[in-house]
Amino acid sequence: MAGRKISEKSLVFDLFHTLVDPDDFRPAGFRRLEASAAVLGVDFALLEAAWNEALPDLVRGRDSVRGLLRRVAHENGRPARTLDIAPAAEALGRYQDLALLHPRREVLELLKRVQQRTIAILTNCHDRDIEAWRQSPLVGLVGSAVFSTKAHVAKPDPEAYAAVVATMGCSPEEVVYVGNGGDDELAGARTAAIGTIVHFTWFDDLRGRIGEIERQRRSSFADVTIGDPAGLAEFLEA
Repeated sequence: MAGRKISEKSLVFDLFHTLVDPDDFRPAGFRRLEASAAVLGVDFALLEAAWNEALPDLVRGRDSVRGLLRRVAHENGRPARTLDIAPAAEALGRYQDLALLHPRREVLELLKRVQQRTIAILTNCHDRDIEAWRQSPLVGLVGSAVFSTKAHVAKPDPEAYAAVVATMGCSPEEVVYVGNGGDDELAGARTAAIGTIVHFTWFDDLRGRIGEIERQRRSSFADVTIGDPAGLAEFLEA
């Protein structure tokens, strides 16, 4: 690999499905929009359509989950009181909360092994996804976290990578980016001239979440594909 050694570079991790996975806690068959619609007392298809339309704004912090739920409730004849909205919002975020509060031991060990490095997180999320972040054990192991809903930029836009690089005080080519490839983040990292790109497949492989064609497509934007935390630690320490 050209340039600085991997062991000297700053690290940027994706969060969900890379460092933590809500599916570690989510019951089989659980669909969070479906559960939220049931609590809210509206038709699932109506909430799903409104959610999909609002998602770009939710992820970029131009809308909020509770605001969306209130609008859907009001537009469908439901009173939009706070007591109606809170349980519906909780249904959307309860397993994200658990994932943040209880990351896997292997992930904590990985981050501890690379503590001599500058470490940051860059993630696409909406406001309800990250309510438990401040209580997460991950907070003490990373130097900074750039959340799309607060930075108002989202992957794969180059501005998202520029935002996290700015918090680390380095240049893009001095960064190793690690992610599972969702939201075309690896392609975005390539466009943003990130120095080293790692397709980290651990959680996706455990769940059988993506097919082989999609797995190969994501890997095509990376310098290396790694399937477990121990292998990732060894690569970063090489």
